[in-house]
Amino acid sequence: MMLRLVKLFGLALLDTASERARRGPARPTWSFGFEWVVRFLRRDFIDMLDWPYPKVRADLDARRYPDKAVRRVQRTRDTLGGVPAVWCEPPRAAARGVVLYLHGGSYLFGSTKTHADVMARLALASGARVVGIDYRLAPEHRYPAQLEDALAAFDALVERGHAPGEIALAGDSAGGNLALVTQLALRDRGQQARCAVLISPWLDLTASSASTRENDPTDYGTREGLVRQARGFAGAIPLDDPRLSPLHARLDGLGALFIQVGDAERLRDEGQELARRAREAGVDVTLDVLRDMPHNGPVLAEYHPEGARGVETLGSYLRACLSEGAGAPGQRASSGRSGDGASASRAGGADASGAGGADASDT
Repeated sequence: MMLRLVKLFGLALLDTASERARRGPARPTWSFGFEWVVRFLRRDFIDMLDWPYPKVRADLDARRYPDKAVRRVQRTRDTLGGVPAVWCEPPRAAARGVVLYLHGGSYLFGSTKTHADVMARLALASGARVVGIDYRLAPEHRYPAQLEDALAAFDALVERGHAPGEIALAGDSAGGNLALVTQLALRDRGQQARCAVLISPWLDLTASSASTRENDPTDYGTREGLVRQARGFAGAIPLDDPRLSPLHARLDGLGALFIQVGDAERLRDEGQELARRAREAGVDVTLDVLRDMPHNGPVLAEYHPEGARGVETLGSYLRACLSEGAGAPGQRASSGRSGDGASASRAGGADASGAGGADASDT
């Protein structure tokens, strides 16, 4: 594995040097090192496309990831509703409130190991305990296995004494999809989490938005690979089915949503369109656009300040959201910042400003 990664890093280094010599940085705020990381992730994604999924999972789980944040939290293994789980508890954690975190990885790979850093960062930024689950993965377990596992974990938290209003759902990419799908299912049975935080959510498995092509040069992965992975998850279900592509779902009656996307990522338009549709359905929405960031900015917080800013914004929102859940539920939490190209806005139209501050999976 190490020789392969060294080779890919070397090729990405040559790509970066060549492209920057020819036309400068891919995005204005990209350092040479950050562009190198993004180009490595792209090569890594393409190289693994034809691998068996168990091999991809084993490779990703065996890697070393940034661990500065992980070392600052207390990690504890658990089981929630029969689903393996890992808790991240920050120093002086809030007495009430918990974040149920759903990792990304196209529903095919990814785990609480690959996403340990982002879970720890969210715990530190929000002051809340974060619990991530290792839900079942496709294609061995296709829809609705992942939803069943997320609901089982949510119900287990309620059984342990956490009121639904003291639980926030959060997830990145496919995990953002799952967080939204879980909240929709909870709505339909009359019991929702306090809010759902969607980080670069994968909302339209057909990959038909303009940004899937427009932002191809500045994102890792490929549109064709993303569609292939979507089919691996969906099986016989059409990719535009609202159960799998919640961009097309009925959104009225949902609790508050926080949607964060990078303006250089291929899923940008999906997140922005969800914000628009949710606003029209009367949902309280905060939209945060990370300047010059590719897919899953908070996962890249170690490598770019805007990714770190994204984590702090998420943490501020979760802190306010969960404190409202224990107190005055009618208030709205503000997040993001104004100025210098970053966009954090209410999907209802008003600007929001306030606190601001490598994983090879594509979704």
